[in-house]
Amino acid sequence: MNKKLSFDCIVIGGGLSGLTATLALSKIGLSVAIIDKTSLKMVKKNEGDQRTTAVSASGKKIFEALDVWDSLKEDAEPILDIVVSEKGKRGHLNFDHQTVGTEPMGHILDNIQLKNSLISSIRSQKNIQLFPFKSLNNFFPDTGAVTVDLNDGTSYEAALLVAADGRNSAGRRIAKIKDTNINYNQSSIVFTVSHEKPHKGTAYEQFTTGGPIAFLPMRGNQSSVVWSEDTEVVKSLMQLDDKDFAAAASYRLNDCLGEMAIIGQRKIFPLKLNYADTIIADRFAMVGDAAHGLHPIAGQGFNLGLRDIANLTEEISKARRLGLDIGSFETLRSYQATRRLDNFSLVAATDGLNRIFSNSNKIVRSIRSNGLDVINTIDPLKNLFMELAMGEVGSLPVLLKGKLP
Repeated sequence: MNKKLSFDCIVIGGGLSGLTATLALSKIGLSVAIIDKTSLKMVKKNEGDQRTTAVSASGKKIFEALDVWDSLKEDAEPILDIVVSEKGKRGHLNFDHQTVGTEPMGHILDNIQLKNSLISSIRSQKNIQLFPFKSLNNFFPDTGAVTVDLNDGTSYEAALLVAADGRNSAGRRIAKIKDTNINYNQSSIVFTVSHEKPHKGTAYEQFTTGGPIAFLPMRGNQSSVVWSEDTEVVKSLMQLDDKDFAAAASYRLNDCLGEMAIIGQRKIFPLKLNYADTIIADRFAMVGDAAHGLHPIAGQGFNLGLRDIANLTEEISKARRLGLDIGSFETLRSYQATRRLDNFSLVAATDGLNRIFSNSNKIVRSIRSNGLDVINTIDPLKNLFMELAMGEVGSLPVLLKGKLP
């Protein structure tokens, strides 16, 4: 019988989290296999995911440490200010990056460009092997290794299997890990607009009882928009032609960016919460949406996944330095311990924010509006919120500081 091809780590999933995890693990000297049902090749601008991603200040440092930021920075739009408000209310909250330093609070990245930059870097690494057009069928942990069976009948071995395969994770299902699922009965319309007035690096988020709408600054007078509403309202909005839809979006933002025009297509994404009871099993760990899928109300979903990757990479690096098994229960237990509070806190916060701002009760609405004004006048509290958004609170793994562990 032929001996199975063996790796230090096998990563399931070729999305942004899977690609980042693969590159990070390879950069600390591990042999890594990445498996995905797609081609794992670079795609043209108009062929793939038309969305953008908000990457926090600490997230940027991860990409600096992985040597991919130089290929991203020219088109990355810095987030200099964030304005939060509620439609029809005077209360507002304004975050200015200069109150906590000189660096932007984050950057808006084009998903296709980010994915292509990661794939290009991965393909240049000699210790990474790509297995495109394949998917996970099963896996069998044992002493010293996990055997990973793919849908084409091939099998491979590794010390650790990492699932970065999204909300409907096959790895999580096979590991029999339970998760909490909440259907918000909301959907997001994702699209790009050009607008009459410059955004000046400002991200806007406005709340209504139907859901938030966020305008994220892009290069030039353009913004990426995530408009969340009750699913039935979304269906009605999608019936509008581009001109009327753009006018409705501008009205939602009180016309502060002037007249708008739609660029490209509008796409709908249903909004749900999933949160795994545990993010580890025998020789198995999860990162990103496989572990926790958030409501986009705070724009922190991908950043939470980056923190998973940073902590997992650090715990594996520590284990290697000590000559320990990187897939052992002790190593994975340490990883889970570093992530439990951060993951639960952000999941609870985004779920709570959505419920609070979706509540049409007059008393709750008054408290919301006054609360924004109160926070806006308390600088230490406001600065804490800003540091949380930048991902720079607490004891950070070294990847979040721009260094390899």
